[in-house]
Amino acid sequence: MSVLSRRSFIHASGVAVAGAFCGLSAREQDEKSIENLKTPTLSCLPILRGHLRPYDHVFSMKEGLEGWRRELEDERRIGSNLLWLSHVRPGLNETERDTLKEVFDACAERDMKVIVETGHTQKWYVHRDLQRELDEIRAVCKLLAERYGDHPALYAWYIHQEIYVAYDDFGRYIDELYPSAVEVCKKAIPEKPVTLSPFFILDQNKVFGHFRYAEPDEYREYWTRLIKRSGFDIIMLQDSGEHFSYVTMEQRRPFFEAMWGACKDSGAILWGNVESAEMVMEGIEKYVELYGRVHHATVKDIPWRSVPMERLAQKLRLAAEFCENLVSWGYYQFGRPHLGPEAKQWYEEYRRYYEGVRARPRGDL
Repeated sequence: MSVLSRRSFIHASGVAVAGAFCGLSAREQDEKSIENLKTPTLSCLPILRGHLRPYDHVFSMKEGLEGWRRELEDERRIGSNLLWLSHVRPGLNETERDTLKEVFDACAERDMKVIVETGHTQKWYVHRDLQRELDEIRAVCKLLAERYGDHPALYAWYIHQEIYVAYDDFGRYIDELYPSAVEVCKKAIPEKPVTLSPFFILDQNKVFGHFRYAEPDEYREYWTRLIKRSGFDIIMLQDSGEHFSYVTMEQRRPFFEAMWGACKDSGAILWGNVESAEMVMEGIEKYVELYGRVHHATVKDIPWRSVPMERLAQKLRLAAEFCENLVSWGYYQFGRPHLGPEAKQWYEEYRRYYEGVRARPRGDL
């Protein structure tokens, strides 16, 4: 399929998900950059349309469809029309009842679409066994296609194996894994888009490990080539840059620009994965002082929080400049209102923000 026709196809298939909510409008600039930049045009409204959450087998068996309905109603009230579902293997292994189908049904009842993960093995990035990984993806895709392939809620595939950039042996592994995984998805259900949610890093000084840092231009070139090679339809760029509260909009912007260019050049569509949770840290210097030069995944006592609403609004506006739809990681872990008082307060603050965005003239955004 040509670049033009592939983009046209994905645009057409995504109308139910994003089209009703997206439109051109102006946006307020981040306060630190307003003096140097003109007010840009937004590609979509700066609101979240879906949240990444793992399929919770225990929750499904204990609370059943009513529990899922309650959760989906909460998400619907804050503008979600997507369920981005990962770790579905336990649901596919059920024998007593098909609770995963119940989740799909509950989404369809609410005009919500589902992006579903295609499967992965534990520590796939360590063992790098291509055949083993593809066998798992094939098995999951086969079951999903057989059981839910014609379900009205099923919208897209999600390739779980996410990266930043990959070089040398790992790069060669990714160059084989991604095209093969996309091919498996397309054979299972040809008309469904295939998505990926890569990330970027800002660690130029190797504080978190000996990762090769890619400047934004190199990042764009790398992803242009890889998207073309693999055939991804939608790229959902993570906006975290190591998940820390000290990361600024100015640090994020060049990587959104780079991935926007890569998607434009390769025929894919760019969505934003605007993370709604972050680790609280005042700066990289403080991190090194407290923990040393170690990867943050190995540190257990860094506090996490839901991103404060003022900061989240800036993140959403930045992503909305470049992206045609916005989804999020972090809501399931930190933002669901029944988790506690802090989560409930964040949920209500975001709900007011969402309603305010929907009520404002687009020229005032």
